[in-house]
Amino acid sequence: MSTHVVRPHRMTMTTRRMALRALVALIALVGLFLRLWVLGRQPVNADVAVVGLMAREILHGHFFAFYWGQSYGGGEPYVVAVLFFLFGQSGFVLGLAPVLLDACAVVLLWRVGRRLFDPSVGVGAALVFWIWPEVYLWQSTLEYGFRWATLCCGLAVVLLASRIADGASPARRRRFEWAALGLFAGAGWWCSPEIAYYLVPAGAVLLGLVVRRRVRVGPYDALVALGAAVLGALPWIWSNLHTSFRSLRAGPQPYPGFGEHLNVLRTHALPLALGLQLPGSGYWVFGSAAGRVLEYGTVVLGAAFLVLLAVRRQALVLVVFMVVFPLAYAYSPFTWYWQDGRYALYLAPVVSILLVAAAREFAAWLAARVDRPARAVALLPGLVVLLALALTLRDAHQTGPFRPNHVVGAAAATWTSWQANPSGYLRELASGLEAAGVHDVIAGYWVAYPTALESGGGLVASDVRYVRYAPYLDEVERARSTWLFVRPNARAAAAARVGSALLDPGCAVRGDRCLSPDQFTSYLRSAHISFVIRVLGDFVAIMPSNSVEPGIVLRRFGITR
Repeated sequence: MSTHVVRPHRMTMTTRRMALRALVALIALVGLFLRLWVLGRQPVNADVAVVGLMAREILHGHFFAFYWGQSYGGGEPYVVAVLFFLFGQSGFVLGLAPVLLDACAVVLLWRVGRRLFDPSVGVGAALVFWIWPEVYLWQSTLEYGFRWATLCCGLAVVLLASRIADGASPARRRRFEWAALGLFAGAGWWCSPEIAYYLVPAGAVLLGLVVRRRVRVGPYDALVALGAAVLGALPWIWSNLHTSFRSLRAGPQPYPGFGEHLNVLRTHALPLALGLQLPGSGYWVFGSAAGRVLEYGTVVLGAAFLVLLAVRRQALVLVVFMVVFPLAYAYSPFTWYWQDGRYALYLAPVVSILLVAAAREFAAWLAARVDRPARAVALLPGLVVLLALALTLRDAHQTGPFRPNHVVGAAAATWTSWQANPSGYLRELASGLEAAGVHDVIAGYWVAYPTALESGGGLVASDVRYVRYAPYLDEVERARSTWLFVRPNARAAAAARVGSALLDPGCAVRGDRCLSPDQFTSYLRSAHISFVIRVLGDFVAIMPSNSVEPGIVLRRFGITR
């Protein structure tokens, strides 16, 4: 007769572990669901459509080092090209690219937190960043060509630097780690110079350890790392050799001051990264007074925790990052723009690790001083994850995935608004143009590129002033192109659907004059060029019988000189 011994404690531990894994999986699925929900409820804007058009050209054998019209920012269009090849070309697939890269960043963050602290911090930090703040959950559905790839490379650099700093790897594996470190550093530099947010802290920590002889670096290790970095940055190097290193020269900025950018970080970028402000409006979620108290309280407590880490010589790469970040942010020429939080993205993963690690530290301190089981107090990091999710849902309740660019009369979309075909508006326009036998189109920036993308290759479209890709402009200038305008009485509706009021040809930035359909038709009559007008929904397509030189038209009405 056999006897089965029941061990209640072991069964309880197994049940608790399964429940924890189920909770982790549930929160991960919630984050994925929210992203897929956003993808089905916001149209593809012009800046995002450019990446899709780049991917289409890449599949046709063209190579581009950087986002069209810029001397920086690359990498992600190749990820989009792979997804287009596998799943077809659509706005939904285009938005999947940053979602996948965000998921890769979450995995890397898990490994970083696990190595610098412990497994619970790694899991907690990954979950927090996956679901919070709302601004980056939304940003992870917008493909702007380089920022999420840069984030992945930066986190990979931090992870590899931490592994090398441990000094536990054998010589052969250490050389592989140095090679991988160099490769990700070089590729990250190609994607965006913003990789410096991670390169400087990782390099400073490794250099300090080398000087103190805590880490051994042989000549072969250094050569391998340098060669891999050159290989990763090869597209950046290749492009700049042909442009006298134009990437190192930033253009003029409206608010160039160091102090002004530092103030932007304090008043908007940091609150956005903490989920205390809403994107676009800068509205404080809990009111300005409470919001500032939470912001400054977080900064003070965070500084105290960083001092503790510095004294312990633990996670020094994060300590250095938090010292370097505000200085680098203020120094960057572009960080005056805060409305969508894009320039503070690199802060969010580090804040997630520090929040969960601080909660874990406080839980351990509390368990040693109160008459409570340590495992019960250790639930505090899990509470941080749930609070992060609650804050994201509260933010989402007050805003929407589709954020028009300050368009008067735009619909107040929310996360709960139903829109199963967000890009159908311009897709119908593209279909109407193709049905009319049109191939080449001149339109405003915010109409031209999304319409070309939605046509699936049936249209070539470009603005004539704010030009991203010169070959498209050359083609529409040579051809007998159709000029596309918004009907005057449909302007508010079109602006609300597209997300910008700058819809006609010649509109570059807010405050500029744009070419009107009446001006264009008056020019055609004066030049004795016949034309046909077709109304396509909210738009007017004017089809001249001959090609029209855009520069002459724009100068005729004082839009350009």
